[in-house]
Amino acid sequence: MNFLRLFQSTNQLKPLGGRYEVISQLGAGGFGHTFVARDMHLPGQPQCVLKQLKPQVSDAESLQTARRLFDTEARVLYQLGNHEQIPRLLAHFEDNQEFYLAQELIEGHMLSEELSPTQPWSEPQVIALLQDLLQVLAFVHAQNVIHRDIKPANLIRRRLDNRIILIDFGAVKQVSTQIANPQGGRTNMTISIGTAGYMPKEQLGGTPRFSSDVYAVGMIGIQALTGIHPKQLIEDPRTGEIQWRNYAQQVSSELASVLEQMVRYDYRSRYLNATHALEALQNLPAQLLESLPFPQSFSPASATVAITQPSTSPTAAEETVAMTQPSPPPTATQETTASTQPQPNFTAAQETAAIPQPPLPPTSAQETVPISDFSSQKMAVGSLTPTSSAVPTFAVAQQLIQRYSLKPWHFIAFFIALGGGFLCIKVLLSPQPIAQTQTEASGVATSNVNPEKQASELLKQADLHREKDNYREAIPLYQQAIALKADQPEAHWGLCYSLNFMGKPQEAIAACNQALALNPKYPEALWSKGSALDQLEKPRESLQLYDQALKINPNYVEAWNNKGVALLNLNRPQEALAAFEKATSLKPDWADAWANRGGALWSLKRYALAIKSMEKALQIDPDHPNANDLRQQARQQIGR
Repeated sequence: MNFLRLFQSTNQLKPLGGRYEVISQLGAGGFGHTFVARDMHLPGQPQCVLKQLKPQVSDAESLQTARRLFDTEARVLYQLGNHEQIPRLLAHFEDNQEFYLAQELIEGHMLSEELSPTQPWSEPQVIALLQDLLQVLAFVHAQNVIHRDIKPANLIRRRLDNRIILIDFGAVKQVSTQIANPQGGRTNMTISIGTAGYMPKEQLGGTPRFSSDVYAVGMIGIQALTGIHPKQLIEDPRTGEIQWRNYAQQVSSELASVLEQMVRYDYRSRYLNATHALEALQNLPAQLLESLPFPQSFSPASATVAITQPSTSPTAAEETVAMTQPSPPPTATQETTASTQPQPNFTAAQETAAIPQPPLPPTSAQETVPISDFSSQKMAVGSLTPTSSAVPTFAVAQQLIQRYSLKPWHFIAFFIALGGGFLCIKVLLSPQPIAQTQTEASGVATSNVNPEKQASELLKQADLHREKDNYREAIPLYQQAIALKADQPEAHWGLCYSLNFMGKPQEAIAACNQALALNPKYPEALWSKGSALDQLEKPRESLQLYDQALKINPNYVEAWNNKGVALLNLNRPQEALAAFEKATSLKPDWADAWANRGGALWSLKRYALAIKSMEKALQIDPDHPNANDLRQQARQQIGR
């Protein structure tokens, strides 16, 4: 039956959800269909993936149960939609008693197309794949979410940058099946989600754990290394362990040890979660890590919405397993999902993550000094010494104060502790006590209130927290607002801004990208994204964004200040000085801009003027964190 033709014939004058026009069909499964659609409400009418979930119910009570479950799951998927290697969930809606998820399209190909029994991968290739995948999965686990169906067909190699994109989470299968069988939630039975060969025994029994996902990643690594599909590998009859070493006799003992622990028969013997597995991988001998073929860095500014064509049905080797087993009620770390038929592979956005980067190692010319910032953490900065002519320009760059906002937050341009203060927002695939507490306290999130009004109220509350520097409180409120109304660029920017303050630049970039997708001429979002790139030590990219922001708003003082810092980090002190001069002229009472101006003058060896600039900063703010130290060192340079 040509469902697309039937679908189009009955819906020619009415876009789905009032905005999505179906273009073509991607796949079909037991619970619905997947389409490419055009968003009629956005400029340029960008394409997206539209997944239809068909509830197999007819009575009003069951339909209401299905609707409540669908909304709950969709909100979780929104909250998990900010990682650069997980497609975004753009919208969810109901149309004619059928449920739909609108998701980002990704251009690329499935990892399964790269795995060949005749061409095993090299050890560096396997390590690079494992690192790329585990970095995404580590964040997913930090959110208290288990993927449940990691396999090559659910990993997309993005054409843009060759990064691995994680798709088709078990959460959607859970929605589909419980919609199809609403009584399932009232029994003490669970149905395991997973794929034969990649699914460990405890998951088959209906109790998936974080280490179940680790097992799947390990099996993919073994498949790449050996060319042998996991279903063709046999188990040791005594221990149950997978016997694979004889197919990869050339593998180093260190990598083999990591893989073996990832795929242990007993989940208690595996790495606890993806973070632990990633740490083990990163502790491999240096000679194994030096020649890794890492993909190029993701460039959010060039991200496009595109598509990968999925297969309409899995191969025999990749059948999705669905087996009913009695099990105890799910816990926070053991959500169970349900599926009775294979799902079509499509580029769905269902979970997000961002892995905090480790702090940059200090060099011999660096010392750790306390900096008065929002976290009172110690950051490594370059020490200025009067004996080295090569030090001043470089070292001043370490002590530049890059004021991110109108609130007093100072951070160092290069040696910022990217790994510190990582905030894990717990997201469960069930109604969340945390979210309930927040919404009950606000009095806005009830079933009788219009979602747009809820989103507006949540956005106001989030902004209030952000303006008071309460970023931990602001972040989940922004996420809830986005879950209710995803087309608010202000909410995405507020989330980006707050994530920057929490030292999570990669997540901040993803949030700012969403703000800019909705409003490309959003100077605050360009500026915030630039600040995140500065934290990632990408001054060239950040400079471009500051220039874009200033083209839109030539009097954007914060952008002038950050532009100056980026220029100094690029060893362009004369241009940096001009930028700081502009910042001080626009806002003469801003101590940060005067202190940074002093840093630029130091770089130009104009020490007397640098001292005056630092003194101006101290007149405005006597407790300025770096101005006094730089003034003192400048005085030493000229013998005062």
